[in-house]
Amino acid sequence: MSKNRYTHYLIPIGLMLLAFAIWLLLMNQFRLDDSFITYRYAQNAARGWGLVYNRDDAVLSTTAPLYAILLAIFSFIISDFHMLGGLIGTTCIGLSGIFIYALLPRRMSIRVWAGLLYVLSTPLWLSLGMETPLWIMLVLAAVWLASESRWAFAGLLIGLAIFVRPDAALPGGLLGLVVLSQAVNQINTRWRWWRALAAYVLAAAIPVLIFAIWGMATYGSPLPVTLGAKSAQAILGITGLGPFVGTFDGLALIVQDLLAQSPLYVLIGLLMLAGLSRRLPWPIVLIVIWGVFHLLTYAVLRIAPYRWYYAPLLPGAILLATFGLDKIHNWLTSVVGVTRRVAPTFITGLIAVIVLFAPLTSFARINDYFVSGGESRVMLPIVDWDAYREVGEWLDQNTPQDATVGVAEVGQVGFYADRWMTDYLGLLQPDVAAMLKRGDLYSWLAEYAPDYLIFQRFRGAPLVLYNYVIENDPWFLTAYQSVTEIDDPRYSSGPVTIFQRTISKRDMIEQTAQMDYQGLRLVGLAVETVDESRTIRVRVDWDVVSDLPENLHLAVKILDMPVVPSFDADYHTSNWQGTFSTWHTLVLSEDVPAGMYPLHVAVGPTGGPYNGQNVGWFEMPVGF
Repeated sequence: MSKNRYTHYLIPIGLMLLAFAIWLLLMNQFRLDDSFITYRYAQNAARGWGLVYNRDDAVLSTTAPLYAILLAIFSFIISDFHMLGGLIGTTCIGLSGIFIYALLPRRMSIRVWAGLLYVLSTPLWLSLGMETPLWIMLVLAAVWLASESRWAFAGLLIGLAIFVRPDAALPGGLLGLVVLSQAVNQINTRWRWWRALAAYVLAAAIPVLIFAIWGMATYGSPLPVTLGAKSAQAILGITGLGPFVGTFDGLALIVQDLLAQSPLYVLIGLLMLAGLSRRLPWPIVLIVIWGVFHLLTYAVLRIAPYRWYYAPLLPGAILLATFGLDKIHNWLTSVVGVTRRVAPTFITGLIAVIVLFAPLTSFARINDYFVSGGESRVMLPIVDWDAYREVGEWLDQNTPQDATVGVAEVGQVGFYADRWMTDYLGLLQPDVAAMLKRGDLYSWLAEYAPDYLIFQRFRGAPLVLYNYVIENDPWFLTAYQSVTEIDDPRYSSGPVTIFQRTISKRDMIEQTAQMDYQGLRLVGLAVETVDESRTIRVRVDWDVVSDLPENLHLAVKILDMPVVPSFDADYHTSNWQGTFSTWHTLVLSEDVPAGMYPLHVAVGPTGGPYNGQNVGWFEMPVGF
């Protein structure tokens, strides 16, 4: 066997072995909370309950349905979903490094460096467990197949990638433009010029149509509800990279954090600039454009950014840097002459080796975080998994099977608790996401009133629900009590507290009501019956009939009582439209006599004046 044949096999094997070494030695304990949402979908599918998060609740909250199906299938071989997700992700990172290597011209002796740099990229490893490595690998494989004119297989992989994550439709469309342009150029020169285009489109359409039909039949839509949730979070300034961080702000934070880990990342940026001055093959151009357009799409849609959303930038960045390094090598060769090529090769190799120390430094920082934790940073892991796992296991061992649980970070807690979950980031229930989009931060809690609530208290800070100090809320103080607190000193965000609801949820008495304030119309309400706890919930139904002021204040009160209970809140109403409900909570004093009391609603701009009206009644029965 020739030396080239050995190289043909040894380099891919070496890249795969490197990926598995990183996983086994450094990243096997890493857990990304969001990945456990998909793990729970897969677990329920393996149980025969269907691809759902909560049993009998047909909502598509995972962005990776095909990935969840693969996890469910392979879970019959490897039952540990964390291990299984890590195995799939590691394999895909290694394969992607091979495709990066294969996409570069064979004359480039440094193309193995590109594969190494990709496999060593910590942004990919910090998405381990998510579908990110899988769908990016499928796209890179499709581009490589297309570069070999194997358009049918390229289309099939793009279709599967879209089934894994809808984001793959963007590179799929770019590949479609390439094969279309090739077909048009061959109209007068080639018989059956349309065959490659037809093969690509039909092969891509098969999994996409299966996905769309299945999604419509199962969930009413093939699109995951997380798109609406992320958009709502962005409106409220809730992102995975910090408060009110936009798409490009997030990119800047990632670059800054990487540079703080190692200034050597500057060299990669300089090599990318050098690569931009080269004439690039079309597959490389497509991959670079894909990354840029991906970022622009997220910015236009105003989706709250998370770290793994930036991963599609990596293949293009690494390929550009490789062409930049090759340009430096060619320039050095032209300066010293062909007969003295040792010096250019040595200098180019030295630069390549130095650059590799940047991701190695990042891995060292990550390993330090696993051991000791620390302040949360964009490009370092959040060491929350022990605390969240213990919370989930406590719920599994100490709560009834039919208990409902409310939490923000629903991944690990929900997976280990194995209870019916709702989350106040809007990932699991579309109506919660709609509340957030309306700027309504409280109605989720009052409407669902879960049996158990999970709150994370930042060290030294009060207990909050977003920016609302929930620990001062009269209804919450009466309705819930703390049952246990779990902490991990490595977790910089602070202890996680479990609260149990101590009052019952009771019937809501519907009432006919009407009230108008500019473009806002009150069209109905419901009041909860009272019990010994003297807590009640009020639901107010609204209809937006015309444009509203940008901000409104709502107050719900029960009048003619010794101490008038009220609920007051400010709302950002620019996203109020259609029909919806707001929920309000009240706590009555102990000396309220039996009788009928007017229910009063007031609406007006923040700071007043308010337009108030008695819209219904509250009955205080005898005996309380």
